Amino acid sequence: MACLTKLNKAIVFGCAGGAIGLSELLLVNKIDIQSITVVDNEVTAITLVSGAKAYAVDCYKNGVKIAEAIRSLDAANGMEQTVTVTVYDKSKDGARIVDSLLNGKFVAFGKLKDGGVIKVAGGLAGLEAASADSDTSSAGGFTTVTLKTPDGGRGDSVMVASTTAWTYLNANKITG
Repeated sequence: MACLTKLNKAIVFGCAGGAIGLSELLLVNKIDIQSITVVDNEVTAITLVSGAKAYAVDCYKNGVKIAEAIRSLDAANGMEQTVTVTVYDKSKDGARIVDSLLNGKFVAFGKLKDGGVIKVAGGLAGLEAASADSDTSSAGGFTTVTLKTPDGGRGDSVMVASTTAWTYLNANKITG
């Protein structure tokens, strides 16, 4: 029989409703993470290997999103996490970015517009490319890449990040 987790908090409405979407997203190459500390579903600390950076992703017109759905495997449940990123650069730099997204493994940190909570996707399992598409006739030639929890496992844990972890990543990011 699977271990059960008891519900230990009331489920309440926080009254902070309003804005939807992400205000900021940072992608980190999984291989660039030296250590990550998770306590009670919160990334409390993260350390990158020497010289590594987090990469800022423009959240223009909701061109970036994080979605989660349950994934069950042999009585153990986790979340299939999906991060969709639109690459607006159509130059060779954009092509290189798309290629890197298609062939890498990532952890995403997304700051919500509503309340500033920082969602984490791929914190334990990482995220890999699941799909990519580009259409010069309808999407302006922009490329949309979907990263998701790797197949074959139970999924990842629902996580948020502390402001300390977010501040560290922001101090070690590349923006343009």
